[in-house]
Amino acid sequence: MTATAQPVLDGFDRAVREHPDNEALRTTSSVLTYRELGGLADEFAQRLRQRTRPDECVALLGTRGTAAIVALLGALKARRPFVFVDERDSDTSNTAKTGLLGVRLLARGSGGDGDGDINGDVDGDVELTELPARWRTTVGTPETRHLPFADGEIGYAIHTSGSTGTPKCVLVRAAPLAPVVRDHITRLSVGPGSRTLQFARLTFDGCLTEILWTLTAGACLVVVDEKRLAPGAVLADTLERFGITHLKTTPFALTVTEPTDGMRLEHVVNGGGPCRPAVVRTWSKAASFHNAYGLTETTVCNLLSDALDPDECQDAVPLGERVGDCAYVLRDARTGATGPGVRRGELVVTGASVAAGYLTEEGVTPLPGPAGTGGYATGDIVELRDGRLYFVERLDRQVKVRGYRLDPGEIEAAVCRHPDVREAVVVAEAQTDAAETHTDMGEARTDAAEPHTDAAPAADTLVCYYQGGADPRTLRAHLDGLLDPYKIPSVLERVDVFPSTPNGKIDRDALRTRRHAPTPADAPDGPDEQLLHLVRTLTGVRDARLDDNFFELGGDSASAVVLVTGMKKLGWTDAGVRDVLRAEDLRVLADRLRERSV
Repeated sequence: MTATAQPVLDGFDRAVREHPDNEALRTTSSVLTYRELGGLADEFAQRLRQRTRPDECVALLGTRGTAAIVALLGALKARRPFVFVDERDSDTSNTAKTGLLGVRLLARGSGGDGDGDINGDVDGDVELTELPARWRTTVGTPETRHLPFADGEIGYAIHTSGSTGTPKCVLVRAAPLAPVVRDHITRLSVGPGSRTLQFARLTFDGCLTEILWTLTAGACLVVVDEKRLAPGAVLADTLERFGITHLKTTPFALTVTEPTDGMRLEHVVNGGGPCRPAVVRTWSKAASFHNAYGLTETTVCNLLSDALDPDECQDAVPLGERVGDCAYVLRDARTGATGPGVRRGELVVTGASVAAGYLTEEGVTPLPGPAGTGGYATGDIVELRDGRLYFVERLDRQVKVRGYRLDPGEIEAAVCRHPDVREAVVVAEAQTDAAETHTDMGEARTDAAEPHTDAAPAADTLVCYYQGGADPRTLRAHLDGLLDPYKIPSVLERVDVFPSTPNGKIDRDALRTRRHAPTPADAPDGPDEQLLHLVRTLTGVRDARLDDNFFELGGDSASAVVLVTGMKKLGWTDAGVRDVLRAEDLRVLADRLRERSV
């Protein structure tokens, strides 16, 4: 077998031979055995070889169902690079993806219409058609693009999210997939009798480990409509109904979904974001719980933990041990040093798992990393403690608040160490937003988000949104023993449910918008309630009382200025920050407000 061969499917072919009548793929309305799935994949691979060049990329329609799985297996067998496209994405996005790669052909289910209903392709037949005209950059058949790699070297192309700019097209080699999948099978004890829920969208590379650890181990892959994957009660019902034993999903889904006695789970994997101690505590009661870490610019997954002990994860959750042909170094974010003495810094992934590069109109661009390492600088700050890696923060999420450069992820981790906190999000906001929205006391402004100057207001306040039963006062006392004073959020805002983005992550912008929403018209009456309403808005302490001290509730210099602005609008026209500093409690301020606003 050559170095560029596709050994990742050796296990699948073995399962076809040894377990031909076992269930390989189950949907809500059909079942394919390994014999049937193997035959469909071989037939499609043969057609693909006949109609494409060895280095020609083919598009696979990312509609959930049997056809997409058959197309994926067939492309790997034919050793043709592929890219998943989704009809729910814009035509502009899909045109950019297929145009850059020179895609000519699209593989799709013969009965599917792309609306996410898996019932249209129950037989698994795959059509290989010309690329739709709406996804072509030119009139007529697109011109295929020659990739500067050996035949079969590139396994797939995948695009970054574009959250920090224009999405980039990443070319990932095929060979490193095999050891990554092998390590997952070993650590997750996958085999005949296991049932994996295919959770990730097919345009996310996380789907590859779900699909391949299952089908190369003789297990059953369960594919359902996306509506059956909604985190919470719906996902819990799906896990029960289909007897799922293996699940990999997002921190958000794990936070809002509760394990039940009716589930048959054996292994649960957190992927796609930082894992919290509360999630480990909750899900470890139902199954062996693992944490995973991976990047678009590498072969899906780089780190995967063994089963975690909740008692060892009370302070933080380790990222896991290396999987596949992966290594790493830490680079000091200030000095750039990468020696063995660096214990905290940017994670640089090295080894064969690093992708081949970014594809651009001009050619293939190497991934950014320290010279001489052949590695990829992830942009993630991690810390090495007792031989284990722990996530700290994204470099691009670091914020500067009142002169201090802070890592929100470090603060989130400290908040989540409280046993009654499930999840936390820390952001920097401008208190002037709150001032404009809330101090009119019922006269809701339509321009609340508009700054008063040409420049947007500076982010002068650290705000923590958290989910759980902890009281803000108790939580602040908890943080007093863990963080330097300047790292403790001024606002601790408890939320019942975090809003989510379409890809299953917490929507930080929606949280900010919700907090700054205009107050209802029935504003509180009287100086006491008006002042308390303003203080509660500024600190997040919803049960603030008149005998509380403003600064003990979390007030700081920035929020004190906003408080003074609010009191002036309520009638205390000569109020000053000094009055807030001198006030023993809020009652003193309320009395003065009553006197001055009469």
